Amino acid sequence: MKKILLAVSTLLISASFAFAADDGFSKLDKNKDGKISKQEYMDAATKTFDKLDKNNDGILTKEEITSNSKIDAEKFIKMIDPNGEGKIVKKMYLQAAEKQFKSLDKNQDGFIDVKEWKIAKPSQKKPGLVIFTF
Repeated sequence: MKKILLAVSTLLISASFAFAADDGFSKLDKNKDGKISKQEYMDAATKTFDKLDKNNDGILTKEEITSNSKIDAEKFIKMIDPNGEGKIVKKMYLQAAEKQFKSLDKNQDGFIDVKEWKIAKPSQKKPGLVIFTF
């Protein structure tokens, strides 16, 4: 009986972590190991860039970014575009995604776990978190 109770408790705890983190976390955790690797994160960032780049020219314009209602295009461009041209080249975008991954990976183990995700998600005010993780 104790073993069954322990198994059920473990299952419920695991499920609660999954539901709490399911704010995009499970979508990025492709291999379902309970953590997001840098590769998984960067793959998602690449996919997001490609989805936003409507004309496939490797550059995001304000208009293309505005097509995603989750993003404040002005703030996002200012955050990523250091020279203020109003355009984001894919290389700059992926560099910003990599920098963000490092900031989310609080213990610097090369993974974002559920705890790190939950801590970062509500506290991040930068629009980049949204664009790299939807």
